[in-house]
Amino acid sequence: MSLRLICSAMVLAAITTAARGDNGPAGLSWLHEGMVLTNTWYAAVAPGTGSLFAEDEHGDWIDQNTGQRFNRAGRQGTSGSGWTQSTITCIDGDKVVIANQSFGDAGALGNNAPVPLQGGTSMIASVRQAGDYWSDPASLASLHSGGGVDVSQVAWKIGDKSYDAIRVQTFGNGGYTDHVYDRKRGLCIHYASESRSNQVPRQIAPGETAQGDLTLTHGDFVAMRDLAIPWAGQPMPDAAKQFKSMHWRGQTISRGPLPTVPNLLTMDLGISDRGNGWVAVSATSTLQMQGAPQTPPSTSQIAFGRSQFNGLWAAPAVLLNLRQGQVLDDDPITRMRLVVKKADGDSVPMSESNPAGEIESIYNKQTGMLTESSFYNVLSKQQLVLRLAGQE
Repeated sequence: MSLRLICSAMVLAAITTAARGDNGPAGLSWLHEGMVLTNTWYAAVAPGTGSLFAEDEHGDWIDQNTGQRFNRAGRQGTSGSGWTQSTITCIDGDKVVIANQSFGDAGALGNNAPVPLQGGTSMIASVRQAGDYWSDPASLASLHSGGGVDVSQVAWKIGDKSYDAIRVQTFGNGGYTDHVYDRKRGLCIHYASESRSNQVPRQIAPGETAQGDLTLTHGDFVAMRDLAIPWAGQPMPDAAKQFKSMHWRGQTISRGPLPTVPNLLTMDLGISDRGNGWVAVSATSTLQMQGAPQTPPSTSQIAFGRSQFNGLWAAPAVLLNLRQGQVLDDDPITRMRLVVKKADGDSVPMSESNPAGEIESIYNKQTGMLTESSFYNVLSKQQLVLRLAGQE
C-alpha cells in the first residue's frame, strides 16, 4: 500500500523502461514485480432471513434452502461495484508484497470515470499461495474434496472467454467461499464469499424474524499488464533502508460548494519488518473533527515495495532525470494518468488523476522519500493531505 493509500485510508518515456524485477517460482513464471492485476468487485448486503447462499455452476447465487436465485449481474439490498487493481510491488524469496487500490462504478450518479476509493490495502503473502489472487498450480492439482471443501474441474466462462479451471468451494457455519483458478497458470479468475452478521434472531415485524444480514461478494479477473516503473530496477535509497519511524500531519479540505472547517489528521509509522526491496510498518492514525470529541486512534499494517508508483520512495537518480509533463503511466481501465507535475527545485510532485479523482505524491530529490501525499474524489469532495513532519 502506498502513502497515497495511507491518506485515503484515514477517512482517507525519456527514462529507460525498468527491469521487471524478480519473478515468481516454478509454476508461476508469469508472476513478476511491477505487474498489475485488475479484477471487478461487487458487494451487497441482503436483509437476513436465515437463508444460506452459494454459487451455481455459472456463478449465480442460489439459496440452498429455498432454491431462490440471484443473477450474477443483479443487485441485492444495499450494493456497490467497481474494480480493484493489485500491484505486485516486490518478490523477495517466498514472500510477495501486494498493494491494492479500489475504484467505484458511479455511473448511476453521473460519474462515468472509475472513482478512486478511500481505504486502499496492502499485504505480505506467500508467493505460492496468495488466496484471492493466485495459487500454485501443482498444489491445486493435488487438492481433493472433503471436510467441507468441494474441489472440481470446470469450464468457467467470463464474458466471451472460457477457462479450463479448478474450482474450490468451502462450506461451513462461518460462511461460504468460492475460488476459481486457471488450471495452467494458477491465476484466480473468480472469487465469491457469503458471510452473515450478528446471528442473534431479532423481530423486524409481527411474525417475522431476521437471522442476521448476509454480505455477498464476488469478482472476476479482467486483465493484467506491466507497469513501466522507472525506479523498479534501482536499489532502495539509504533513507528507506534506515528509518525507524515517520510522523505525518495533515488535514481534510473541502472542495465542495459548502465551506467547512478543516479536520486534523495524524499518522505515525513504525517499522515492523524489512526485506530485500520492501518495508512493513505499523501505522497509527487519528482524525480529529473540529468541535467533536477526539476519536480513538486506529492501527493498521502497511507494506511498501520497490516496484510501485506512489510508494514510500523512488530512486533519487531517477527523480533527477524526470521531466515536467512526462507521462509515467496511463491505465486503460481506470483512466488514471500519472504525470510529473514539476521537475525543478528540490522536490518532484506527481499527479495521478482521471475525471473522478486525483492522487498526488511529492518526493524529495536528494533522499528519494515521499514527503507529501494527497487524495481526492468527486464523491466525497474532500481533499486529504498528509505531510512528513519528522522521522527517526
